[in-house]
Amino acid sequence: MAAYTDEQMSRYLAHIGYGSSLEDARRLASSNPLDLLTRIQILQMAKVPFESVSLHYSLHRTLSLDLDDLFDKIVGHGRGGYCMEVNAFFAAVLRGLGYKSLVSVGGKVKHGSEYNGWAHMLNLVRIDNKRYAVDVGFGSNGPTYPIPLEDGYEFVTVAPSRGKLEYRHIDQLTDPDQKVWVYSVKADEDAAWREAYMFVELEFMPCDFEIMNLHTSTSPRSFFVQTVMCMRTILEDKRERPIGKMILHRDYVKQVIGDKSEIIEQLECEQQRVDALAKYFDLVLSKQDQRAIAGMATELNRRSTHA
Repeated sequence: MAAYTDEQMSRYLAHIGYGSSLEDARRLASSNPLDLLTRIQILQMAKVPFESVSLHYSLHRTLSLDLDDLFDKIVGHGRGGYCMEVNAFFAAVLRGLGYKSLVSVGGKVKHGSEYNGWAHMLNLVRIDNKRYAVDVGFGSNGPTYPIPLEDGYEFVTVAPSRGKLEYRHIDQLTDPDQKVWVYSVKADEDAAWREAYMFVELEFMPCDFEIMNLHTSTSPRSFFVQTVMCMRTILEDKRERPIGKMILHRDYVKQVIGDKSEIIEQLECEQQRVDALAKYFDLVLSKQDQRAIAGMATELNRRSTHA
């Protein structure tokens, strides 16, 4: 499977602020692959936002999964993307670091009481005969570390939020013997678990994700088509541990640190939203891209704002 070149990998490590050379990173991948994987995932999620911006602020309003296109978008232009973009990109990064036992798989997101069709992507990485789910593209409720595929495994995402993996049957499957991996979340220790998405261990091919990407990026019912959003994790000062989330959703910017959630900016017009993307996410739009949202339902003005 495809991996990024050495030149691209060096640029990527500098982009996320890794702080060591590609050679040093590969040595760590060989000696302690889980430590490096954990570190790279944390830095990626703090620098590369989970976002839908190109579906609203571009003339083409299409999303490419070509790896060179993704590199140019993410590293060259400082952008991010939604799950299929950032997880396809991250898979090529991991291969460039020397991770060879890696497959990309499909998932289904739960909305209300039911799971939708195949619309999510994540990676499974095998280290020392154990598989880990690695997902850098599920937004504010996603895991922030590699998660071992162990039935009933519970973990902290960004404290106090928690996650859990279970291998079990789900109600929508008619065959009671069929099981899938279910990822559930809860806001804190005392909250109830809520199923977020499910996934399988079957490897999906690039052509599978092309079909998924086409629907997710064009369907009028798609959350990403309906909504301008951008999210990244916030790290503590040593940049070793996630402590919060920065979220732009439609007409506000929210900062979540621990159990404190605060709307830090209300956005009343397009210029404010464009400025917020640059200020909080280092996501700078060209003048042409800024103008491309004109006339769309997601264009922000005082008549369209909502709390």
